[in-house]
Amino acid sequence: MKRIWHDIPYMLFRKIPAAAMIIPMFLSIIFNTLFPDFVKIGSLTTAIFAKSAVVPLTAAVLFFAGTQLKMNEAPEALKRGGILLLGKFFVGYATGSLFSLAFGSVGVLGLSTLAVFTALLSSNGSIYLAIVGEYGDDKDMGAYSLLSLKDGPFLTMIALGASGASAIPLHSLFATIFPMLLGIALGNLYPGTRAYFKGGTKVLIPLVGISVGASLNLMMLFKGGVSGIVLGVVAFVAGGIVLVGMDKFVLRRPGYAGASLASVAGSAVATPTIVAGVVPGMEEAAAVASVQIAAAVIVTAILCPMLSSWALKKWGAPRYDSTYGVNESTTVDSTISVAVKK
Repeated sequence: MKRIWHDIPYMLFRKIPAAAMIIPMFLSIIFNTLFPDFVKIGSLTTAIFAKSAVVPLTAAVLFFAGTQLKMNEAPEALKRGGILLLGKFFVGYATGSLFSLAFGSVGVLGLSTLAVFTALLSSNGSIYLAIVGEYGDDKDMGAYSLLSLKDGPFLTMIALGASGASAIPLHSLFATIFPMLLGIALGNLYPGTRAYFKGGTKVLIPLVGISVGASLNLMMLFKGGVSGIVLGVVAFVAGGIVLVGMDKFVLRRPGYAGASLASVAGSAVATPTIVAGVVPGMEEAAAVASVQIAAAVIVTAILCPMLSSWALKKWGAPRYDSTYGVNESTTVDSTISVAVKK
């Protein structure tokens, strides 16, 4: 019986997609709700566990992923990332435009057009990296070089007409993908380094989850109210249908990558404030939208792994079928059987 209790954490991590990121993230959210100032004590604790650690940790994940990407795989990686990014922009722009036409900029149920555009034009990159890092292939990781555009306010500002479609922040894009480019160069110039850096991504993903959780707390869910929950559900449903469809019918691949993008990014909480600084008259809407988006982040962080799990079980993935299929259930059943006998 003791062995069953000993194996429960292992079984949970095997059963929940992106568990290496999701479980630490929610533990961090709970901890941050109870002790909101703990990670601000300074020194190494703040450096590695505070929300500011998300950026350097993600950069390290992209570097490690780059070392595994071969040059002949780069076009396919860019194709996957480009099509999924277009799908993300399409669903966000279409939903936001319909919402604006129907309810105007003021919106309905307390939801403004700014909140809808911001939520639907972002995705939680940590969930995507955790899922494709565990179940996908190196091309999926390489696709994030383009998908990273969705993490900032760029797509939202284009959709709102605040920046113009031609104002592409090339220097920001280069700064975002440089860690991956460096990894690609190192891995292709010195192939022997691939084995050395191979496990780096999986090691860092739990730390990314903790840092993301440090920027959230359960009170945000209540402050966002029903409107924030509705926003999260809309972002999840609309994004899930379109992105899984594009992954399946355009890219002709299993839908796990598209499913892992049906979420709202934690960084999107700051986007309304950034947009309000560029577009006059949005200050009041931005303050309310930020709280609603924070609630949507938590809602989609729960729902997105569920959709990814369904996609993985239905269509599989490069590293899912052989590792997480029937053999796993047999192993778990055997473990429980042996433990009960003991």
